[in-house]
Amino acid sequence: MWNRMRSLFKAVKPQASARASVGVGGMMARSPGWWRDDSVEQLRNYQSWVYAAVNAIAQEVARQRPFLFVNTGQAEHEQTPLPHTHPMARLLDNPNPWMTPWELWYLTILYLELTGNCFWYAAPRANGTPAELWIVPTPWVRIIPDPVHFVKGYEVAVPGMPTERFAPEEIVHLKYPNPLDVHYGLSPLQANALTIDANTELQKSRYQTFLSGQRPGMVLHTDQTLTDPTIRRLEEKIHSRFGGRENWTRPLVLEQGLKASPWTLTPAEMDYLNSSKLSRDEIFALFRVPTPIAGIVENIGLGADIWYGARVMFCEGTVQPKLDLIAQALTRDLARRFGPDVTIAFPECSPRNQDQRRADDELDAKTGLRTFNEIRRSRGLRPYADPRFDLPILPA
Repeated sequence: MWNRMRSLFKAVKPQASARASVGVGGMMARSPGWWRDDSVEQLRNYQSWVYAAVNAIAQEVARQRPFLFVNTGQAEHEQTPLPHTHPMARLLDNPNPWMTPWELWYLTILYLELTGNCFWYAAPRANGTPAELWIVPTPWVRIIPDPVHFVKGYEVAVPGMPTERFAPEEIVHLKYPNPLDVHYGLSPLQANALTIDANTELQKSRYQTFLSGQRPGMVLHTDQTLTDPTIRRLEEKIHSRFGGRENWTRPLVLEQGLKASPWTLTPAEMDYLNSSKLSRDEIFALFRVPTPIAGIVENIGLGADIWYGARVMFCEGTVQPKLDLIAQALTRDLARRFGPDVTIAFPECSPRNQDQRRADDELDAKTGLRTFNEIRRSRGLRPYADPRFDLPILPA
């Protein structure tokens, strides 16, 4: 299996570069947002402010550790944590020989945010439980629907390799809900393709502006009648001598009655060039990432308060819903293979919830509602050996 996966990843590299050149060349002739249904082009948009937003989400998700337990009831004390020696705990701690858990979660959220889908290949053991977990790139996978079992299988087509079919139990499919397709997910990037294209064109405009020089273009006036060869020669000569960032301060000397005046931009054109901030904020809004999380703090004097508020908004409104979705999908498609009540969950990542949890723990300990060892177990800590800490400590 290792040899097969290694050959698959080696074979895709030359083909990926070839497809990239074709895509870039054909992009100019297509309408805005044409790539919203092309997963390869969706991954190529992982740049600029999209990278800043998605990278922040992926890094935060990769920091979280899943809580594995056997669910025997609704109360917290009825959730028995799995030991670190449990096969599923070892699987998530060591997905495969070439990938760390941080990389697994990072790539998972990356594919979800950009394509709306993420596929895990669960290499099966002889007893049917997964032995390894591999991320399968979304562009390689095609779902085969089934009218009875919903999914008949998955076809994986690696560029340059023959197509292989996998059984439904070999693939774990994570996806964002899509109202137009029950089999494939919908990513925030797809739903806002025009916004991404507008930002890309703005970046190109800014690049061209600085490439040509910081001063606007110029208009040459003369009373003489110039032939087309003369006009082209003048254009080429001026562009070769004054084009580029290093020549924008070079003096211009004219003769034979030529006069030069700057070709200034209209207010609408200037507003177009200065609208990159609005485009950035739109991209951050569609991914629900506050600007301080991406490292942009406009009021340094309130840095600590702004950072705390942004962290609360980011964790509660952006990261936690994604963690809940991933946990429920993995509980259904992965954890249930290790037992009927085995469950995967993610603790609350919000700093506000952690402060409230500490206050609740302190109040429960003072009133005798919970013992010290119960509080330690809920935090994943080893209980004290002294049996007195298994009894409520009531006030005198």
